[in-house]
Amino acid sequence: MKLKFSITKYHFIQSIIAGLAITLIILIGESFSNNVINAAIGSSVALVFLHPKNKQNNFKSLIGGNFIAIVSFLFLYFIFSVFSQELFITINDKDFHIFSGISLTLCLLLMSISDTEHIPAAGTSIGLSVNKFDPTLIVFIFISIFILYMLRVIAHKYGKNLF
Repeated sequence: MKLKFSITKYHFIQSIIAGLAITLIILIGESFSNNVINAAIGSSVALVFLHPKNKQNNFKSLIGGNFIAIVSFLFLYFIFSVFSQELFITINDKDFHIFSGISLTLCLLLMSISDTEHIPAAGTSIGLSVNKFDPTLIVFIFISIFILYMLRVIAHKYGKNLF
């Protein structure tokens, strides 16, 4: 097996900008975001800056995929609330959070049907489901993704695919 090793100025520039972008986003949401949301957005940042010309980084996928993740969560949250369904199921004295799995499943299904695949956005649906409902978190996600999309426009124009 032959390993490919190359390094260009783009590796440095795009990595530094990606690091600054995720640091800024995490600082903005520090008081109300959670680790799962930060990881999902961080994965989007990595995809945008490591592979800026990827189809999953266009407006339809980056914005649409996260929108679907949020809508999937809100739909299921409403359904679970209407039927007063517990978010946990107990098996052998262990609690399993079923809401996250169902939310992820619905999100992936809707993204694939609508051709808005942005794989990191699937983590957004899980991140929303692991804490109590917070509209501020949804606003934070939209602001973060729009900031990321603006950075993506620049990265697409001036950056290079690094893999």
